[in-house]
Amino acid sequence: MTSPEPNRYARLVGVLYVVLFVLGPLVFLGGKGAVLVPDDAAATAANVRALGDGYRTGMGIEAVIFLIEVLLSGLLYVMFRGVNVAIAFSASLARFGEAVLQGANLLTSALVLGAVSGGALDAFAPAQRDALLHLFQQANGAMILVWGLFFGLHVLLLAWLVYRSTFLPRWIGVLLFVAGAGYLAQSFGVLLVPAWAPLLDTVVVATAVPGELAFTLWLLVKGAGPRVAARASRHGGGLQLDHELGFEQPLHTQ
Repeated sequence: MTSPEPNRYARLVGVLYVVLFVLGPLVFLGGKGAVLVPDDAAATAANVRALGDGYRTGMGIEAVIFLIEVLLSGLLYVMFRGVNVAIAFSASLARFGEAVLQGANLLTSALVLGAVSGGALDAFAPAQRDALLHLFQQANGAMILVWGLFFGLHVLLLAWLVYRSTFLPRWIGVLLFVAGAGYLAQSFGVLLVPAWAPLLDTVVVATAVPGELAFTLWLLVKGAGPRVAARASRHGGGLQLDHELGFEQPLHTQ
């Protein structure tokens, strides 16, 4: 008898990806993600003040995003542990690390709001507060590049798992490999050569969207398929922790 759980997880993963597709651009491509003006503290501060409560709303959206990322780190592990438990566990750790950094990055956003409202910083001149706000917003952007490294690694490992699985088409794995390479290229490239940011922002959109969109639509429409349910029923239920961590021989069907 096969378990329906993996297919249910697959569709839930698809739904969560759709939510990320909707929420992500609201924060990272617009709103609070677009307030930074390089080398111009006054303009950055003016953008934050003009955004008003929208900045705090963006923080709320980011909180929802990193909570979804935590869920996905576990759900994707359950889906793909039957392919290779070590790689699935590594992919889960990478995604969970990304989520932790996303949550920690809310601190830099809170510091930006603190610089706007004054309070403890009232002792500083307005230009000095603007400079601090600019620094905090720059730190926020740098942290995004750092968690992007974790996410790029996750997508590369996920690509391998999809390619080696028997329940998703290999071409989706290839597209996800291109997506993961794009994420890593963006984060490494901008960290090392900030002037490349506009080009790499375009590259990551072109490389990431096809793979992640195909992965999402396949899970929503097709699910994980009956073969993953059969595999999971052999790996689930009564497995002990030592088996989960790889002491059991991994299942290979190819």
